[in-house]
Amino acid sequence: MASQSQQLSKIQYGTEGSSYGTETASYSELHKVQSSEISSDNANIYERGLGEGLNIVKKYLGPFASGSSLVFDVEDFDILKHWVGPKTGAGSVGDPYILTEATKTAIGSQLEPFSLERSNDTEATKSVELLTGGIGTQFTLSGSLNSVLSCSSQLIGQKTTERTTGETFVKSTINSFVMLNGTWKWGATPSAIAGVQSFDLTMTNLMNIEQSRSIELRFILQPQLDGRDYKLRVTILMAQALAATIITNFYTGGLTPEDGSTTINPTADLEFKIELVSGNKLAYIWLDQCAIDRIVRTVNVGGGLVLLTFDVTADEGKGNVPITWWEI
Repeated sequence: MASQSQQLSKIQYGTEGSSYGTETASYSELHKVQSSEISSDNANIYERGLGEGLNIVKKYLGPFASGSSLVFDVEDFDILKHWVGPKTGAGSVGDPYILTEATKTAIGSQLEPFSLERSNDTEATKSVELLTGGIGTQFTLSGSLNSVLSCSSQLIGQKTTERTTGETFVKSTINSFVMLNGTWKWGATPSAIAGVQSFDLTMTNLMNIEQSRSIELRFILQPQLDGRDYKLRVTILMAQALAATIITNFYTGGLTPEDGSTTINPTADLEFKIELVSGNKLAYIWLDQCAIDRIVRTVNVGGGLVLLTFDVTADEGKGNVPITWWEI
C-alpha cells in the first residue's frame, strides 16, 4: 500500500456566497503553509441500562463538530478577512487593502463564512478533505529578528466531507513579509521604539459555539460574534530611555504604581503600530486604546543583553481597521 506525503498537501479557501455551510464557488490558494489540521468529531452518544449488563448496549450519532488550525508564512492578509471582517480596497498606495472589524457573521457581508479544502495528490486518485461553514475564531501574528511573519490560526466549521476531486493549485512567486526593516511605534502619538526582538499579536473572536445548535439539526447553525479581544506581547532591548515610555505608561505616568484611590484608569489613548516593509510590499498592523498589563525583565549569568517584555490589551484596531497592506 502506498502512503501519502504530507509535503504534497495543498490548501485552498473561498468565501461562501449562498447559505451557511454550502461550498464556495471560487477558491484561492493559501501559500507557504507550515502545518494544517482538520478535525471531525461524531460526538457519539453511548447508552447503558440497569440489568442489561456492564457493557454499552446502544450507540447513536451525536452533534457533529469540526474545526481546523493553520500555520502559514504571511505573503498577504487576505484569508484573515474570515477572522477580522470585510476586505476592501485595491491594494495600491492611494487605495490600500484594509480589513475592517466585523459586527456580526453574515453571508455576503461582515464576517463571511468560508470553505477550506485540503487535497493530497501523492496517489493517482486524489485524497481531498473539505470543511464548510468555516469561521475564524483566533489568529496570532508572530515575528522575531531575522524571520518571516508567521500566522497561527484556528477556526470552527459546520461539517467536513471527503472526495477524490479538488481544485488546481498554483504555486506562489510572491515574497512573504520579512522581519527586517520596518518600524515599531508606541504612544498616544505613536513614535518609533528601537531594539524590538519579537512580537506576538493575538485576536480572538468570542462566540458561544454550543448555543449555535438546535435540537432538530446535527450541525451547528451559523454562530454569531459575542465580542473581540486583542492581546499583544513585545520583547525589546532594555535601555534607560524606555523609562520615559513603556515603563511610565505601565505605572500610569510615574515610576511607582498608583494606589488606585485617585487615579483608577491606566494611561489613556495609547497606540501600537507596526509598519512592515518587505521589498515593494508594505503593511500596517495598528491597535488603539492599549493598556500595559504586565512588564517582565529576566536576567541570568551569561544571559547577554537585558530584555524587557511587556503584555498589552487593546480595545480595537485603529479606526476599527487593525490591518492595512499595499504594494508600490
